[in-house]
Amino acid sequence: MKFPKYISLFPVILFVFFAACNLQEPEITQTTLSTNEQKMLSRLMAVGDNIISGYQNAALTEKHQRRSFVALIAKQAETPDFQQPYFAYPGIGSESYGGYGTLELRYLDDPNTPQTKVPDPKIYAVAFDSVPGFDPLNPYLNDDVRNWPLPYNNLGIPGIVVQDVLIGKTRLHSISHSPMFEYILRNPLPEPYSGEYSAFDQAKFFTPTVLLCWVGMYDVLGFAQYSTSTPALSQPTPKEDFRQYYAQLMDSLASIALVGVVAANIPDILDMPYFNVVPHVVIDSVTNTPLLDDQGNPIPLIGVEDGDRVLMPAKFAIKQGYGIPEGILNGNGEPVPDDMVLDAAEIAQVEQAISDYNAIIDSVCSVRNISVVDMHDFFKQINDGYQIAGATLTSDFITGGFYSLDGIHPSDLGHALIANEWIQVINSAFRISIPPVDVVQFMHDLQPMLQSDTSAIRY
Repeated sequence: MKFPKYISLFPVILFVFFAACNLQEPEITQTTLSTNEQKMLSRLMAVGDNIISGYQNAALTEKHQRRSFVALIAKQAETPDFQQPYFAYPGIGSESYGGYGTLELRYLDDPNTPQTKVPDPKIYAVAFDSVPGFDPLNPYLNDDVRNWPLPYNNLGIPGIVVQDVLIGKTRLHSISHSPMFEYILRNPLPEPYSGEYSAFDQAKFFTPTVLLCWVGMYDVLGFAQYSTSTPALSQPTPKEDFRQYYAQLMDSLASIALVGVVAANIPDILDMPYFNVVPHVVIDSVTNTPLLDDQGNPIPLIGVEDGDRVLMPAKFAIKQGYGIPEGILNGNGEPVPDDMVLDAAEIAQVEQAISDYNAIIDSVCSVRNISVVDMHDFFKQINDGYQIAGATLTSDFITGGFYSLDGIHPSDLGHALIANEWIQVINSAFRISIPPVDVVQFMHDLQPMLQSDTSAIRY
């Protein structure tokens, strides 16, 4: 964990958000789509898992769904009536089992701990009961969204595996058991459909022109991350199973897309803040710096070895004394729970799965003439430091600018950059000219979301 970054990068991020209009603008060529291009993009549709759905800050919420990379592409492509399952604030996500929605950054440095030498950011999950009128059983923005008579254009479902795009219909009738099936697919559908249908089935009803598909990340992420709301995968989807399911999916999507399909490969999830933000040593609760023993050395967490990845939710367990030796702070002498730590063998499984999946995606799509957006390489660029409009985005938590507060899913700005990567490939694949997102204007329009209310779960 690079503590000095909180101090050194935060002014840069504020400058990016508040003064982007004064930065040097990248070269952007604005074009007007031809009538033929408009027809080609008139029934744009998307299927997939977490990122394609617009999930960020551990939830789906209308504010961010409208800034998802798919929604931005649809806007640039002038797709009429592009519909998504918009959720009212505070949204539905990984904290919803406990009665909470989206995550919000309330303090970059907690005012209740004024003696910290290093800033102590505080993130809160917004309680459902703190938002008058919000109903988690009917979380849609309004009745028009809930009762939209057609399948949504964006059928991305957080927390699903590849096979679920074809066969998943409800939480119980799926491989992943994602609770988001009910909200996105709304099964059973009313007349004229009258039945339960998978995301693929609903896309088929819609008869899409261009179909965007980004799926496969959760086939390994579901194994690697800690979850209390859905069963974790006991292992990444086996290589040969992934090959079979992905090939079936691409054949199926290609059979219904009137113009064509564009897919994407899988980022290296181990670069994400979720797997890198918790240090391996005991942190002094007063100064927020490593606690030192009598010899002046940092005290290692119990149950954590060199090279392990401690997951972000381990913060909760550590606050309760796990990983801390007895007699130190509130230590209970018990190790950090095993399901909150990735050891060397598990890390190797994750790395191998990502490598295998991406090789399969490239192979399957190549023989079917389906273009692939190289998201693995793009996320690596972010990890190495991505230059845009005079600023540098990184994978650092909170201050890096690219990732949202859940440490896995991109921020609004991240989605804008991802949209332009997809637009480049879409344009090349179909010989069209969708204009890119004006990232500088997009940065200027965003506002940091710092709140003062503290009546919620604290991270």
